[in-house]
Amino acid sequence: MTAERLPDTIAPTHDPARPASPTLFTRQNLLAAAAALVVLGGLSALILNGALVASDTDELAATAEAPKTLRGIHYNPPRLAPALHGIDHNARAFSLKRQPHPLAMVFFGYVSCLDVCPTNLKKFEKIEENLGEDADQVQFLFVTIDPEKETPEELRAYLGHYHGEIVGLTARPGEDMQPTYDNWGVVRRRVELEKPIAGRDYTWDHSGQIYLVMDGQRIAVSYPYGTSVEAMTEDVRSLLKDPTLGQRLPEVGEVRDVSIEAGSYTRAAQQNPTLPSYLRVNVGDAIRWKNDDYMYHFVGDIALAPGQSALQKFDEPGDFYFGCTAVPQEVIRIRVFE
Repeated sequence: MTAERLPDTIAPTHDPARPASPTLFTRQNLLAAAAALVVLGGLSALILNGALVASDTDELAATAEAPKTLRGIHYNPPRLAPALHGIDHNARAFSLKRQPHPLAMVFFGYVSCLDVCPTNLKKFEKIEENLGEDADQVQFLFVTIDPEKETPEELRAYLGHYHGEIVGLTARPGEDMQPTYDNWGVVRRRVELEKPIAGRDYTWDHSGQIYLVMDGQRIAVSYPYGTSVEAMTEDVRSLLKDPTLGQRLPEVGEVRDVSIEAGSYTRAAQQNPTLPSYLRVNVGDAIRWKNDDYMYHFVGDIALAPGQSALQKFDEPGDFYFGCTAVPQEVIRIRVFE
């Protein structure tokens, strides 16, 4: 059995506390104001330059109503969250739908942004701090709008400047993320510069919404740029009490037995896997892997014959990633706490 450790966090490439750019700040306020006016005018979806947050097939979305006290632009019932996948800041495959956190806060931006992005990421920090013990029930996600330039390494360097865990997401090699931006209603426009800033000869005008997603699949509310930390924190707390919300993230060390279910070798099962994508244990804990499938499977370098089980003990803290033949398009992340 082997466990791959992640490299140490790289130092940030710039100071996100620099003053805001008046041009971009004005643009974001205009976009936010326009979006709010559209909603107040009677439309049920956030519209930005003609793009909808989700597709028009909303009858496929869950019909359970979200709490009526939510701030921001409230979708009731929640709208379908478009697919969101790629490579995270640790160069690992990522799919929002497969994350176990009952809530996610999603923001689209870019590393060399001088105003909107650092402001929203600092808000992520503050929301996480305000939530206290409930913070681990929320995944904070920063999706680059410049995937051709921003690699996992650059995202890791940038996000390493912020407290708490913020997942960075970029495109898989050769993947075009424009359909993702379109589906999420993200506006981005490249602006060429006469003089480079932070080593780049261009910048981006872009929308500054933060999306609050339930169960990785339903958008309950979106927040125009400028929404207060207090308003977003209250919404998160409200949704965490919502009985229609899926299972909460298990406590550290609560999950000790993981089964590879019968039929996991089939394509249908691999397209809708049941294996957890993220587990949390303490140093000294062990996970028992059980193969209930009809074929051999591997978890990392642990070989499991049909009906066989094996214990995997963790003796040091850190993040560990394991491939598994039952989920060949993914990796299983295990975080070990001291």
